[in-house]
Amino acid sequence: MFDEIIDVINSFSSFLVTSHARPDGDALGSELAMYHVLHDMGKDVVVYNKDKTPAVYEFLPGSKNITHSLDSVSGFDVAVVLDCSDLARVGDEENRIGSIKRIVNIDHHVSVGTFSDLLLVDSTASSTGEIIYRLLKHMGATITKEIATNIYAAIMTDTGSFRYSNTGVETFRVAADLVANGADSRHIAKNIYETKPVIQIRLMRDVLNTLEFYEGGKVGSVYVTQEMLLKEGALPEHTEGFVDIVRSIEGVTIAVFYYETAPNRFKVSLRSKGSEDVEKIAGRLGGGGHVNASACRVEGDITAAREKVLGAIKAVYNTL
Repeated sequence: MFDEIIDVINSFSSFLVTSHARPDGDALGSELAMYHVLHDMGKDVVVYNKDKTPAVYEFLPGSKNITHSLDSVSGFDVAVVLDCSDLARVGDEENRIGSIKRIVNIDHHVSVGTFSDLLLVDSTASSTGEIIYRLLKHMGATITKEIATNIYAAIMTDTGSFRYSNTGVETFRVAADLVANGADSRHIAKNIYETKPVIQIRLMRDVLNTLEFYEGGKVGSVYVTQEMLLKEGALPEHTEGFVDIVRSIEGVTIAVFYYETAPNRFKVSLRSKGSEDVEKIAGRLGGGGHVNASACRVEGDITAAREKVLGAIKAVYNTL
């Protein structure tokens, strides 16, 4: 599929690059790396995201070029959809983006959809950023400092700073090459992990007060409501990483974070350590993702939401 995608990149001149709503480090790093590659080739390129860029990622080269509104899409030859297993995840512009004649989908999720004939997916890759790196190497593209910085950020965030089980030998080789091409690992880590606003810490305090354990302490969960966000003046981006705090607790093998998106509606983030496959749990609830990191959506108040998720966990694992 590398050759087919490279042929499309070489053959057309106008590109829309996008990813999922509430973009994370992998989505943004992958998008912006692709932006720089296409721009350096003299292509016309627009990066569109439904939601604003979280403040911790605003340092990424090219982030100020991201737009959050689209005019006509008729002028685009190609849509490049990154880190997005389902086109619906791009948000409100799903139908218009889907109308673009050629769609390239690059992803590393197990549960990737089939909305594109040009599908490059590798569920063994650490991140979409790592797949972008391989594509660029196959193209013979020059990896500039800007490209290296974005791909390094994508890989670092999706591997939990190279701590998660999706970190393999090849991941370290790629990271080393990115550093050799100008990515400043210390600068990137400092901007992402050491610049948390006070609002986020206050919200974290409130969220940790909701901590509950189940199944003898092997399942831990926290939640955030719209009321809690309003109280602290917090944004959705300020909840990033909360589920990983639960996963870090000794004895917890499955961590759950419930984010209230609207009254009686929750986005559920699932994380695991060890062999527990949370993609199967999310799948039972209409979601998906990876073995150790998945998500789904459930309806009901927090009590009902927890009952649904715990029911799915028990259905997958009779004994944890």
